[in-house]
Amino acid sequence: MIKFRTLAVLVIALFIAGGCKFFGVDAFSGSTLVWESGANNYFNREKPTSLPFIGKILVTGEVVKDQFVNTSGMPWHSVTIKEYSPSADSIKFEGAFRYDGYALCDILSTVKVNKLSKDDFYPPVDLYVEVWNNKGEYVVFSWGEIFYSADPYKIIMAKSVSRVIPGKTGELWALPKESKIIAGNDLVTVRNISDPIKIVIKSLKGDFKVEREPANFTSGKLAFAIDGDRKAIREITELPSNLPSISSRNVYYGQSMGYKGEKMFSGVDFSLVMKSVFPADPSIFKNAIVCIEGIDGYRAAFSFSEIVNRSDSREPLLMTNGSEKGREGFSLFCRGDMFADRAVKGLSKITIMR
Repeated sequence: MIKFRTLAVLVIALFIAGGCKFFGVDAFSGSTLVWESGANNYFNREKPTSLPFIGKILVTGEVVKDQFVNTSGMPWHSVTIKEYSPSADSIKFEGAFRYDGYALCDILSTVKVNKLSKDDFYPPVDLYVEVWNNKGEYVVFSWGEIFYSADPYKIIMAKSVSRVIPGKTGELWALPKESKIIAGNDLVTVRNISDPIKIVIKSLKGDFKVEREPANFTSGKLAFAIDGDRKAIREITELPSNLPSISSRNVYYGQSMGYKGEKMFSGVDFSLVMKSVFPADPSIFKNAIVCIEGIDGYRAAFSFSEIVNRSDSREPLLMTNGSEKGREGFSLFCRGDMFADRAVKGLSKITIMR
């Protein structure tokens, strides 16, 4: 009996230390139990349906070398979404689902990036990725959306799906037949394309001039442009007076330098500013990238969707008249980010790229 107990303790210890990989099985971050209607858990009322996922994905672009990333043995995560997609001239609700799959941040974590801008601008904040499927469609995600987010496991490659079934109506929405990329923070779910097979890593392109210690770090004018055109389509010198001021308290934390203190940021909803300049058509939610550029050459990539198509009401704030150096003029604060690295100071230009 003593030997049996010793063996049992050893097995449990190995399981805890090595996790599920020790046994060669998948790990899951959510509940796998199935509950009957009337239980307190509303997300597990039916058994998940497997989706045909190939188990590996090609990563190419600005990398040391192209490689296939095998998802076997990776932990998998659960994301609940409401599918809400364009249909003709309107938006159609297609159901509420729980998807289980592999996080995009895990898939890209071991890839060695070799970005073209590394010599004059080393931080990866100007990176973004295109996710392609076998039909020739692609969607874009910013590097910050994947790795700087306060909830980095919301973008997954789905391997199974189950319906979030209403308790009274018992409505059963049609299940997808193919694997999908799932953008868990999107309101209109146009980036959930089927059968992802390839990821292309890219960096922002433009006529950037890096000046790390500019004599004047105050931007009194903010220009908006399309596709890198030198001529701005609009310029503003102050925040729109018709937008309410929003204040947000934050424990400021940098990816490299760590804790930076508690700060209060006040500004306007950046998504509303963007919608007033650029058409917020769902068709551009798929593949439009936004370059947020400071007068010192610092720039950060955002997907257009993560700015104007969020479901979590944590849109970035566009600010001015701050007390911190570089924030006297226009600047940005990203309420949905864990890290401070995309909170661009001395903000001078915003360019949308498709």
